[in-house]
Amino acid sequence: MQLAIVCTMINGFGRKGFYNSQEIGLARALAARGHTVTVYKGVAREETAEERRVSPRVTVRYIPMKSVGPHGYLHTRLLQLPLDALLCFADQQQFIPHIEAFCRRRGIAFVPYVGTAHSLHSGLRAKVMDFLFSQGTLRLYKRMPVLAKTEAARAELQALGVRDIAVAPVGLDVAELKQDFDQADRAALRRAYGFSESDVIICNVSRLDPEKRPLDLIDLLARIQNVKPFRLLMVGEGALRQALEQKIAAHGLTDRVTLLDRVPYERMWEIYTLSDYYVNLNRGEIFGMAVMEAVYYRASVAAIAALGPSTTLRGMAGHRLCADDDEIAAWLAGPYPSKEELRESSEKMARLFSWDRCAQAFLTAAKKA
Repeated sequence: MQLAIVCTMINGFGRKGFYNSQEIGLARALAARGHTVTVYKGVAREETAEERRVSPRVTVRYIPMKSVGPHGYLHTRLLQLPLDALLCFADQQQFIPHIEAFCRRRGIAFVPYVGTAHSLHSGLRAKVMDFLFSQGTLRLYKRMPVLAKTEAARAELQALGVRDIAVAPVGLDVAELKQDFDQADRAALRRAYGFSESDVIICNVSRLDPEKRPLDLIDLLARIQNVKPFRLLMVGEGALRQALEQKIAAHGLTDRVTLLDRVPYERMWEIYTLSDYYVNLNRGEIFGMAVMEAVYYRASVAAIAALGPSTTLRGMAGHRLCADDDEIAAWLAGPYPSKEELRESSEKMARLFSWDRCAQAFLTAAKKA
C-alpha cells in the first residue's frame, strides 16, 4: 500500500538530527512489511524544506508550516496521491480536521495516533486549548478508530467519550541506535566530556521548559551533592536557560553541572553510555523517548510515574518509577543496580517496544476506517 505518516507538531518533537524520530521508526516498520511510506514532518517556518530518502521505501519530507504555538498547518495539496491510508501523530493538534476532511473526500483511511488529549500547559491557556480541542479534533476521535500510545491515554480518551481505541505503544528505532555501545571506552568518553572515572554522573535530556522541571533538578542535586561525587550533565535548550544558570550559581554547583545546548543524534549514545543515572522529573511525560534510550544504553533511570514512564519502566529491573522527588533522591543515594539487571532491562526494552507492534495496529485500524 501507499501510506503516509503526518506530524504537524512544531515543538521540537522529532527534531531533525537530534532525536530518535518516532515517525521514522514507524515508517521503517511499515516498509519492512512491504509498504511504501512518505513521512510529512512539520518544521518551523524559518527552517528549510528538505526531502530525505531513508530507505528505498521510506521518504521523509520536512515541511516549513504556519503554526499557532505547536499546532502546525499542513497544506493538504502537498500530500502525494495515490494514497491508501494516513496515520497522524495527532494529540490535541488543532488543524487535524482539515487533514481528515481531505482523506474522507478521497476515500483515504485516516488514523489518529494520540499520546495525550489534554493540554500540557496550565491556567487560561490550557483551558482555551482544551475547549478548542473539544469543539474540533475530539469530535473526530469519537467517530473513528483511534490509536493510543499508552493505556493511560486510552483511559483519558474514553473519559472524553471516545470508544474505538486500540493501544499501540511507541517503539525504539533500533536502526538509529548504536549497536556496539557496550564496547566503547567509557573512561575515554568521560574524559572527552570533562568527567573523571570516579564521578557519579546523572544526565537529563530535555527542553529547558517549566514542565520538564530543570530548576527542580538543580534543587535535587543540591540535596544529595554530599552523598556521592555526583555530577549533572544536562542537554537541552529552552526558555529557562538563564534562570537555570542563576540557580546553579546560587547553589554553588557551577563545578558540578555541565550544560550542553544540543548534541547531534549520532553522538547521543555517548551521553547515555558515560552516565550512571538518567533522571526525568516531568510529571506530564507523554512517553519519554529519552527514558527508553537511557534504559537501552544501560543508565539507571529514575523517573516520576507519569503516563509514559509508567508504561516503559514497568517491570524494568535496575530502574525506578517514583512518586515524587524524595523517592528519586533516595534511589540516587542508594546502592547502584547490578550490571546484569541493567543488561536484562536493555534487552527487554528493545524486545518489547518494537515499532512493528504499532505498524500492525495502524494497518488494522486503517482497514476498519
